[in-house]
Parts: sequence; C-alpha cells; structure tokens
Amino acid sequence: MRFRRILVALAVLPLLATACGDDGGDGDVSATTTEAPATTAAPATTAAPATTAAPVKTPTPDGPAALDAPGGVMITVDGDDADWAGVDGLDMTLIPITDEDFEPHDATVKVAHDGDNVYVLFTVEDDLNWDVADKHKSGAIGVQWTIDSGAGVAMGAADDDRLVSSGAVDIWHWELECPTGDTSGGSVSDAGGKDPGNDGGCNFDDEYASDTETRADDDSASAENSLAGVWTHSAAAQDGDGTWIFEMSRPMQTGDEGDAQFEAGGSSQLALAYWDADSGPDGWSDEYHVVSSLDGWIDVTFG
Repeated sequence: MRFRRILVALAVLPLLATACGDDGGDGDVSATTTEAPATTAAPATTAAPATTAAPVKTPTPDGPAALDAPGGVMITVDGDDADWAGVDGLDMTLIPITDEDFEPHDATVKVAHDGDNVYVLFTVEDDLNWDVADKHKSGAIGVQWTIDSGAGVAMGAADDDRLVSSGAVDIWHWELECPTGDTSGGSVSDAGGKDPGNDGGCNFDDEYASDTETRADDDSASAENSLAGVWTHSAAAQDGDGTWIFEMSRPMQTGDEGDAQFEAGGSSQLALAYWDADSGPDGWSDEYHVVSSLDGWIDVTFG
C-alpha cells in the first residue's frame, strides 16, 4: 500500500502603480510651469496567508508497546468480557494505514492463558455495522502474531514497499458473516477438506503470510485450525454508538508450522487491525483500515 502526501501552496504578488506630470507656457509673459501633483502609489497588495497543508495522520512512533498475558486465567469465549475484569489491558488508538479521510479508532487489547489455551480480547470503539448479506458492510478485524523472529510488521515484510519478507506471520482474519453471539472459527464451522484454514461457515480464517502479497489460508500438512471466537456489540440497534467486543481463543501449542506457538514464560509479538464498514459507500475495502502497527509490534509476555 502506498502512502500519499498532498501539499498545497498559494502566493499572491503585490501590484505597483506609478504616474507622471505635464508642463506648458506661451507669448512674452513668463509662466512658471506647475508640476502636476504626484500620483499616490496604490497600497501594496497584502500577500494572502499561505494555505496550511492538511495534517498527516501518521503518528510519531513511540516504540514497542508491552503487554502482560497472565496465566491461570479462566475465560469463557462467549462475547461477554466480564471475566476479563482482573486482566490488565493495553489502550491504543488505531491509525489509518493511508492518509484517506477516515477516522482513527480507540481500542483495547487483553491477552491471557490457562496453560492450554491462549485468549485474546479485542475491543474497538465504533458504531454497530452488521449486514447479513454483505460482509463488507459489517465490521472486520485482523490479529497478527510473529511466527519467525524478526518478521516485519507489514504481514511479514519490513521494507518501505512492504514486499520483501523478513519472516512469516500468523493471521487470525475475521470477517463477520455470522451474527452476534454465534461461535465462529474452524473448530466449529465448516473447516476441513482441502482448505482447512478457511472457515466456510462464519469466515474466521486461520491464515499465514510472509509479505503483503503473499497470504494464504493455513492448509499445510501440519494445519491445525481450532480458532474460536464470539463477537458482540454494546449497542442494541444498527448504527448505534458503542463498543465492539471480539473474544477469541486457540491452543497455545498447535504443532502447526503456519501458527505462532505460545508458552508460559515465553513471549511473542502482536499487531491488530480493524475494518470500519462506514469507510466507504460500499463498506470497507482492503486498503482502508486502521492498525496498531504504525507504532511497531506489541511485545506480549506470557506469565
């Protein structure tokens, strides 16, 4: 994806006006030539103030953020975040990945585990948009973990063009095709067959990538696709203001080369994305989304 910057400049040049006099006389009578009054110069035109360039939305990176993922926490994945009350979270502002005119979103992420499963709670402040007939008019999210140490935050790429891989990443990509309160994911939906990473029922897919143009469902010989998730929203009506709640789980160790592997006492790196259905008249599109990754990876330590 390319960043675009637009600078506008405006200048006005002042004008300057001048005038000259005339003289005359006749016969034997001397006459003093009277000099015509000097024409007063027109006031200089004041230059218009320079037009201020539109502010660029890209933030100044503050460096890696850190998040503790405590162990021994019992979580039920049901879209109710009450059982997360004792877990500290990381508050952030998700920033547009391009300079298009759509808004950042405040969000919070929490991570915990019970020794067997990892749990993620991702909440986003935005109105409720869900359309059973069109996934692009419903909200969507991405949760990204490093598989290889040193993987770039742009889906594994680290160069400016986001095309040169520095390692692989594990992506949990959730497009909301099933309604609120339903469990989505390969463990309960239409997984299996030749493409097990593709959740054909609810579209909570287990994917991996090495750069922005190399992404696939996790369907290798070692594929283990038991992601599970439930989403809810605090608003009762369409377009109601409130908070999205995305609650997810997966085994800490899957034995799958296309998955990040987690262990107590270890660490991993996390990045988040959100697609807002209000970003265009036809809903969201791939390039129009907000991310945490402009500030780099979030370092997660498992207790």
